[in-house]
Amino acid sequence: MPPRSSPSARSGASYFPPNDSATYRDLLLFEERLKTNAANLKRRKHKYQLFLFQLLFVIAFLLCEVILPPHISILAIPYKFVLQRILPAVYTAEVDVYVHPYLSTGLLFVSVTTLLLFFASGMYSEKIGYANK
Repeated sequence: MPPRSSPSARSGASYFPPNDSATYRDLLLFEERLKTNAANLKRRKHKYQLFLFQLLFVIAFLLCEVILPPHISILAIPYKFVLQRILPAVYTAEVDVYVHPYLSTGLLFVSVTTLLLFFASGMYSEKIGYANK
């Protein structure tokens, strides 16, 4: 079979597009689309990085809640505040409020599972890693 000849060799035409205003406009639109896509990827990357850092902070906080003794509970402070706002006659300032230990353990389990699914599902490489490319 004889070798194929390239189209430019056959027709003698130039490989480059014509230098007119339509081509220039198309290049400007293409460049603007690239810039917009890059900005969207960067914004999405920052959003998912914020989610990841918040998730790591929550895991560290809940790990401290689980490891520390039950009488030193940071979760009890907002819990007591909410209960005092809802039922002020029952929960006065002198009443000690304790959070059930399974609550912080359960929240820690949910947070760690979310972190594992974030990496195992490929969301990290899709949302954050792809934006770095």
